[in-house]
Amino acid sequence: MSTPIPKNQARFVVDELVRVVRGTIVSGGTKPFAIAGIAIDSRAIVQGNAFVAIGGDVHDGHSFIAKANENGATLMLVKRGGVLPPSFDSALDRGTVIEVADTLVALGDLAGSHLARWRCADVNSPARRVVAISGSAGKTTTKELISELLQGVDKTHATPGNLNNRVGVPMVVFGLEAAHRFAVLEMGMSLSGELDAITSIAPPDVSVITNVGMAHAEGVGGLDGVMREKGALYRALDQGGTAIVNADDPRVVRAAQETRAPTIVTFGSSANAGYRLVRREVYDGTNSVVVVATPERELTLRLPLPGEVAAIDLCAALAAQEAASGVRLPTDVLDAQLARVRLTGRATILRLGQDILVLDDTYNANPASMRAALATLADLAGSARRRVAVLGEMRELGPHAETEHVALGDAIAASGVSLAIGCGGLLAKALERAAQLGVTVVSAASAADAAREAKARIGRSDAVLVKGSRGVATEEVVAALTEAWPVAEKPAGTRAV
Repeated sequence: MSTPIPKNQARFVVDELVRVVRGTIVSGGTKPFAIAGIAIDSRAIVQGNAFVAIGGDVHDGHSFIAKANENGATLMLVKRGGVLPPSFDSALDRGTVIEVADTLVALGDLAGSHLARWRCADVNSPARRVVAISGSAGKTTTKELISELLQGVDKTHATPGNLNNRVGVPMVVFGLEAAHRFAVLEMGMSLSGELDAITSIAPPDVSVITNVGMAHAEGVGGLDGVMREKGALYRALDQGGTAIVNADDPRVVRAAQETRAPTIVTFGSSANAGYRLVRREVYDGTNSVVVVATPERELTLRLPLPGEVAAIDLCAALAAQEAASGVRLPTDVLDAQLARVRLTGRATILRLGQDILVLDDTYNANPASMRAALATLADLAGSARRRVAVLGEMRELGPHAETEHVALGDAIAASGVSLAIGCGGLLAKALERAAQLGVTVVSAASAADAAREAKARIGRSDAVLVKGSRGVATEEVVAALTEAWPVAEKPAGTRAV
């Protein structure tokens, strides 16, 4: 379910590129020429691209240098002192090869140079702004909301899908063009120091942290470690920046204390939040009317996403849009932009045969996103539908894994789930706790086994949540349910949690 990397036309002259990456030309001479487009996949090369050979445990880009050259790459960046394949000699004969100390760092340096050039491309136009979003849950929803709202002001370039790491963010940045006024970049973290590195590539003007939870906590020191890592977005702001802070999350508030930004804007449901969720009314199970109080006005908006968490995300998005643009959009424009929000591949709501609703959130899972998804399931089900959860374990939690799975059992019961089906692993701990609290549970050994159990036990008008960490492959459950009860109509809505 990874997002394809989009092509780009980022232009560099070879001597400029060598300077930016602090490289050495080892083949092709020094005659100036321009490249158009940076690529990291030899299969996606078009004539005139530069190919950056990124190393990896499974696939090493250096093994595809000759193929990239055959496909039209006129320049190739390789690691100095690295082990190169025999076919490298033929690439030396046909293209310009530049050695660098680290190709991943070089990729980031090129992206940083491209973004800096974009910022000052037209001094007579309104200032160009970068909005950065991170968080343990809700960052994709918030990113999409911010992007659509900013599109209501001017042309906006945003992260597609999940391209939010040290490879994905640079490749998104290369897509910035002169016509864009805003860049909305999702930034993720799985390793210590990763967000510091990403924000150095794309320094933000506005930073949003949706929340701090036990996601990717393994190896960073638990919740306080996650707070420290996510806080990189606030630390990266300069004297002209704005920190958008979740007033409901004490760790986000603490992280914001490290910012140099002169402006801190809060959002949430707390009474002291600057962009405050006043109330929310659900209609149709998948949509809501949301009332948001801002420092200047009160807005009543139609949000085509279920769940209270989505409404909080909207508060953050409104704060970020107004901070980045300086524009207060009228209600009709806000409604029109919100109606355009599409979240592909995350918590899509499917209406199946026999009036069964499936909340497909199979992309990934952590404690915060699990709780948000269970709350959204309650919204979908209302009082008329039975609530069923088919869940996979939450990974990358380190020493907190068992405790968090037991706590998930409490959340399953509290959300009114009648039937919980597990896909094996540590999810058994959650089921054990949920069973103690009166939930009917079924333990399966895998997603495939859970799919068979679900097909046997789900009935007419049930509301079903399917969610788990990426490696569990809970999408097998959704596929099985869709096959058993073919989709009755188009998705009712989407939600990423």
